[in-house]
Amino acid sequence: MTYPIYLRSEIPFLRNERPLIMAHRGRSAFTPESSYQSFKEAYDLNVDVLETDIRLTKDNIPVIFHDKTLDRTTNGIGPIRDFSFDEIQSFDLGYWYQDSESGEYPYRDKDFKILSLVDFLDKFPKIRVNLDIKDRTKTAPQQILESILTSDAQDRVLLGSFHHRQIKKFRNISKKWNIPTSASPIEVLAFLFHFTQFSHKNFCVFQVPMSFKFLKIVNQKNIERAHKLKLAVHPWTINIEQTMMNLFSWGIDGIFSDDSELLLKVWDSYKLK
Repeated sequence: MTYPIYLRSEIPFLRNERPLIMAHRGRSAFTPESSYQSFKEAYDLNVDVLETDIRLTKDNIPVIFHDKTLDRTTNGIGPIRDFSFDEIQSFDLGYWYQDSESGEYPYRDKDFKILSLVDFLDKFPKIRVNLDIKDRTKTAPQQILESILTSDAQDRVLLGSFHHRQIKKFRNISKKWNIPTSASPIEVLAFLFHFTQFSHKNFCVFQVPMSFKFLKIVNQKNIERAHKLKLAVHPWTINIEQTMMNLFSWGIDGIFSDDSELLLKVWDSYKLK
């Protein structure tokens, strides 16, 4: 097994004493995703990274929100892009969270609001943050960079996106601050298929699912290949105990999970082996 990147990276975001424990949309297995409470509960567990997604409102305010529309997680209807930041403050972010045992909706009318990126970064000033650009809007990379700089968070964030153009633009405009980025899907495919034009100089990590359709992405062989290129590997979204244990045994550099508490427990068990 190759020496894990988290123990030897020159990039501060990636360097850690253990594989990065990465809270996917906060403690989202137990609390409404992307809410302040969800992130606070994960933070209090002593995770290493808070992960979240970024969308733009109608007035170009970057906000903490995953879906294109408000429907699944709030009592609002329609694309978040159709509303201003002030308008979305009327929507209840805890509205559709359902307790799996009781079937009740315990977080309705508990003042769960959609956060702006600046507010989120300011509320959690001492922890690393992994940001995913969801919008294809041309202005999104610039607006997100400005929010990061406003919160003086450029030294503790990492950016990713499913949209190659967005992450490419963010890299170009953020060079001055050396903000690290993850590989785009095109760059992941180039790595997996050994394309000769593959260049790993633009990013520092693969943040990927375990597999995609017929493709097995995260396995010990690919982790070792990435490590030889000094690239970290962070799979998502891992909520099964045995999968966590397997990943730790393969020398994984970090894991995204909805259940940070379980992930920490599995890491503690792995250390005792």
